[in-house]
Amino acid sequence: MNPLDPSPAGDPARPTGDPAPDGPPSDTTAGDPRPDPTAPLDAPPTWQPADARQSWPPTAQPGEASSWPPPGAPESPAPAGAPGRWPPRPGPRQRRGVVRGITGFLVVAIVAAASFLAGIGYAGSGLVPAAGSLDTAPPANARSEIGLLYQAWNLVDQHYVDRAALNPKALTYGAISGLVNALGDTGHSDFLTPQEAAALSSDLSGKYQGIGVEISIKTQGPAVISVFDGSPAQKAGLRVGDLILAVNGKDVTSASFDALASQLRGPAGSKVTIRVLDPGATTSRVVTVTREAITVPNVTWAMLPGTKIADVRLEQFAQNAAAQLTAALKAAQGAGATGLILDLRGDPGGYVSEAVGAASQFLPAGDTVFIQRNAAGQETVAKAQAGGVATKMPMVALVDNGTASAAEILAGALQDYGRAPIVGVTTFGTGTVLQTYSLSDGSEVRIGVAEWLTPKGHQIWHKGITPNDVVALPITASPVTPSGISHMTAAQLQKSGDTQLLRGLALLEKKP
Repeated sequence: MNPLDPSPAGDPARPTGDPAPDGPPSDTTAGDPRPDPTAPLDAPPTWQPADARQSWPPTAQPGEASSWPPPGAPESPAPAGAPGRWPPRPGPRQRRGVVRGITGFLVVAIVAAASFLAGIGYAGSGLVPAAGSLDTAPPANARSEIGLLYQAWNLVDQHYVDRAALNPKALTYGAISGLVNALGDTGHSDFLTPQEAAALSSDLSGKYQGIGVEISIKTQGPAVISVFDGSPAQKAGLRVGDLILAVNGKDVTSASFDALASQLRGPAGSKVTIRVLDPGATTSRVVTVTREAITVPNVTWAMLPGTKIADVRLEQFAQNAAAQLTAALKAAQGAGATGLILDLRGDPGGYVSEAVGAASQFLPAGDTVFIQRNAAGQETVAKAQAGGVATKMPMVALVDNGTASAAEILAGALQDYGRAPIVGVTTFGTGTVLQTYSLSDGSEVRIGVAEWLTPKGHQIWHKGITPNDVVALPITASPVTPSGISHMTAAQLQKSGDTQLLRGLALLEKKP
């Protein structure tokens, strides 16, 4: 049992009062984030700025009409002594990018998630605050400054030339995004629209609708680096190494991750036409793929050709990742593997309970997996569980700057105990625990409310995990994945250009 991740598997985002599989219930009522669900969300706040005449609301400038709040602003309860409705109802923002975009990967079929997925280990430890009331009054330390927001809003509303762009909800969402982004917790604390929140939940469930490929943006353009077994892409004949030239007749050789993803994703049953070029061919071919509902494998593996070493790739710590990892390890051992390379490159994280379960396959029971420290300095220790299936198998772990959060927890534990040398480049440094708070319109604010330390107390946040063996991947190369390895000879593997994987292999082959 992991006391640090009590969130129900089916609803990772919202603390509830229902008993959870991994810990006690939070102190909130199920389905309502308020400590007292009988209190209306629009109950009048009790505060008033020290000098409401000067600081609340902003004074209109000469020649300007006094308008509070700005015309068309979303309504919510007004603070005592303040005219109108305050503040605007919170809402979504534009997300920062695709999960794999930082490392050069993109799981096209997964709904585009912006921030790293890890850190979901909420309120059961007592260190992480449960969701409180949806207070519409500014905190005390913001009361003297909040008027600046409305000064700016009024100026934009009165003077911006493109009147059609003055969408109150969009402006509100932008303001909230700016608020959260100003924390500097890049890639973690963030603000999600209702649609984005649903997409993230889909990501963590490992299910989506699409074609089932993983892509790397190379100098020649987008290239397929993995094709999921049984996927529509595999059925249609897409192969690892194919360069994607066009989608539905539109050139994508210089397309961004988001643009490419939006063209390849789509509802099950719809078709997409893709023009691809095999690097060894002189002419391109056109493949038509019928999109399907796909379950993304959290774990894939293959034996490295000519060796007894298994390459095990952990895509993300979504639901059942630890169980899938255990099954893969057993299958590799059954195939004669005497060593393994654990590939955590581009792994954005996921559920912290899955990280503990994964670490438990490699560490003795009772070893510390990570330390969780909250803002008050209180600490809780997560321990490895009994029953690991590869606690003595020689191993190497691969990381890069897209390895984040829960993946960093695992890498840090393996490194601190000397269980496996870490090969690659410094990881992203996303070492905070996310608490998700649902807002009144269904959007969500995810806030880092605690941080993780490695077993030896090393900070992950903003620092990352520095490999024991620093090896950069050439800009012209892509990581080799198990689906690609399964079609390679030993000679092809050596020529793959994946310097990190080859270094891991060399380290294991030196072991007795």
